[in-house]
Amino acid sequence: MIVLKVVLVSKDRDYISAWLDYVQGNSSGLHVRFTAFSQEDSFRDHMNEQEGRELPDLVIAEPEFLNDWLNNGGEVSGVPWLMLSEGMEEVDEAKRLMKYQPLPALLDAVMHACRQPRRKKVHHPGQETLSIGVVSASGGSGKTAVALHMAKQLGLAGYAVLYLNLETLDSTLPFLEKGLTRSGQRPDAETGLSRLLYDLKVGRKESGKQLQVQSKGVDGYVVRHEALKSDLFWPLSNRKELLQMTREDTSNLLRYLTDCGQYDVLILDGDSGWDGRSEGVLDTADAFVWLVEDDISAMHRWGQWLEHAERTKPDLYESMLDRSRFVVNKYRDNVVNTLPRPDLHLDAVLPYIPSWKQLSQEEVMLSSPIFQREVKRLCAMLVQDGEEELKQTGRIQKQDRWAL
Repeated sequence: MIVLKVVLVSKDRDYISAWLDYVQGNSSGLHVRFTAFSQEDSFRDHMNEQEGRELPDLVIAEPEFLNDWLNNGGEVSGVPWLMLSEGMEEVDEAKRLMKYQPLPALLDAVMHACRQPRRKKVHHPGQETLSIGVVSASGGSGKTAVALHMAKQLGLAGYAVLYLNLETLDSTLPFLEKGLTRSGQRPDAETGLSRLLYDLKVGRKESGKQLQVQSKGVDGYVVRHEALKSDLFWPLSNRKELLQMTREDTSNLLRYLTDCGQYDVLILDGDSGWDGRSEGVLDTADAFVWLVEDDISAMHRWGQWLEHAERTKPDLYESMLDRSRFVVNKYRDNVVNTLPRPDLHLDAVLPYIPSWKQLSQEEVMLSSPIFQREVKRLCAMLVQDGEEELKQTGRIQKQDRWAL
């Protein structure tokens, strides 16, 4: 189970007791663990003890407690906070939590404020296109469904998105073919990704060292899918071309798609394994949505994958962990299985959708409101990380470029 850690500070002990009694008897309270203080010294000592440990997910405190903590390192700690207010203080409304309101509303505000995981770097220097790989240690975890939903939600938010499927056996055609044929698009598969891979190899041979980016970018290689709100390559007809893709081929392809400057976001969907394509994605992508199922076998395979990576590719392992968001897919109320390593934590969950068990219409998979809502939150997490990194490096001018 994902448990959020919240620190509550109020001089009113009866208020603290009422809050804790409510949380203890509420099902949502199973996801939150409160540590409460009514004295400033105890609160300060507790926060000082957190150095080197897992920090709280949220601090809620009355002004006299909160201001002292913020002025003594709390502001730069990265811990989200809310001021427990009676309405008289000067504070940003987004940071104000009115003290006297129904307890369900208070708990909802806590859950919402805790939803943003801690930020990690996702961009490489000099780059403005965000590439996101959807990966897993085992098949059947829902990578393609998540990747398609992410592409759609980012496209709906106004981003220029390219969905790239690198599966050996492409599972997207049943969900995308109708949308493409309705628009009159059924290009020869050899003019899409197959042709681009060939052109890149030829261009690399001719240039000798550096890949020469063609002025036309990807125009002529990709097709538009209106229902997905994204561009994509028509699925390859010859599986051998994918099987022959090396780690270098994949890295070169992703760098080309990034450097051509036509897209804000690349969504990368590949196999679960150690082939050249998978390693090229792990080398090159800026961020990963790592899908996990709450299943004892899936957790075991996840642990084995990480153990193998740590032993054989330690540099890639550390870099991959720093770029990954671990997400439970097909989530049902709580996580019952233990994570395979104590240093791992879950960043988000995506709900189980029973109607997908036996799909007979391709549109159903792309039109679940519940799943769309949670995927949108996941996209916001990743995109906001990208915005923060771009602002820090001075490579973003518009404040709303990555707003979702």
